[in-house]
Amino acid sequence: MHYEILVEGQCELTFLSIIMPKLVGEYNNPHTWKIHKHRGIGSIPLNPSAPPTVTDTSLLGQLPAKLRAYAAKPDPERKIIVLVDVDDKDKNAFYTELLDLLNHCQAPITAHFAFAEEELEAWYLGDNAALLAYNPKLNIAKLEAYVQDSICDTWKMLMDADDPTLSKLGKRDRRILEKKVFWAKKIPPFMNVEINKSPSFISFKNIF
Repeated sequence: MHYEILVEGQCELTFLSIIMPKLVGEYNNPHTWKIHKHRGIGSIPLNPSAPPTVTDTSLLGQLPAKLRAYAAKPDPERKIIVLVDVDDKDKNAFYTELLDLLNHCQAPITAHFAFAEEELEAWYLGDNAALLAYNPKLNIAKLEAYVQDSICDTWKMLMDADDPTLSKLGKRDRRILEKKVFWAKKIPPFMNVEINKSPSFISFKNIF
């Protein structure tokens, strides 16, 4: 099987580049994959049937056109996966919107929509052993109140435990973005995909 995986940005690309062999085995033995990153999540175009806006390179902005392109070249040995953060969205309503996009394709197509709830950091918080292996000095006590996959500024909870000097910065601050990419590179090597407690990670894993 070949997996086409569409993601929001660099963090997800880095994370999946490390975690995919843990999910499906070594590349090309027998499975292959390609991870496509975008500039953020963006929003679904008002007219999904229209050609994509050249300047909109976000995941949702490009998604209708990409789904149509996949549908135009069906392949039974290809699986399409779209990974997005839920953030503060209504997950069920969001999922319905994504399914509606499939109606704009030129032919029947199956795509799997996966959600990180609330965001990618929730998947790290599903594996405390990996967090402590990544940083033995991490203040795990600060994570005791965390309810798995809850909407609670997940990145900030992890930051409070790992590097509280950065916690007061905004999510879009360059230093926060750099730290999130750092996590995506340094935590996944220690993750055990078989015991992760995040329901949304388990759902993602089960796609494979």
